Amino acid sequence: MTEEMVLQMLDHRDSDLDDRIKIALDLTEDYVLNHGRGVDDAFMDRLKKYFSEEQIVELVIFMGLMEGVHKFNTIFDVDPPEQLTDGKHIVGLPDVPEDMRQFVVDSEAAD
Repeated sequence: MTEEMVLQMLDHRDSDLDDRIKIALDLTEDYVLNHGRGVDDAFMDRLKKYFSEEQIVELVIFMGLMEGVHKFNTIFDVDPPEQLTDGKHIVGLPDVPEDMRQFVVDSEAAD
């Protein structure tokens, strides 16, 4: 994924992104904004033009996982990862309460 693609996602419907990517972004937007209301048959038919039922399930599971990670990071004030010069990424330790620190692994100590 290029930086240009990321910028196009801000207005993906009017971008020159592939239609498959656009419908995936539509699903993502719908999941984030309306996931409690379900997806109607017309939208599901549009999705099935580009994805199998298994792929749609995988997309929604991935969205749920990422939503959970985002909420965790927000609650515990985890900074976005920083890319190191060797291509690896590092994040700071979450700001968890003292009595919960035993459940957090320090990546530097684990190396």
